[in-house]
Amino acid sequence: MFRALGLVETVGSADAILVVDKLVKTADVHYETKNTKCGGHVTIFVSGDVAAVTEAVEAVKENPPCKVVATAVISNPSEEAERLVLEQKK
Repeated sequence: MFRALGLVETVGSADAILVVDKLVKTADVHYETKNTKCGGHVTIFVSGDVAAVTEAVEAVKENPPCKVVATAVISNPSEEAERLVLEQKK
């Protein structure tokens, strides 16, 4: 289903919104969901083709709108990875 997944982790909901805004304005990616952890960490998930997801995540990484804890791009994610993201959307 997903050609690629981009993940960006930040601290706080306000910062997460800034990250989502930058991701979707940078390339043709789609916001999928977020996951909030203890301590206020929020992981944002976006999807799209590999080039677009990579471009968006790299833009946030290179010029972050706030403090970014971690980033990752998963090309051709496994069914299990897809399931984990889709479960977050419920």
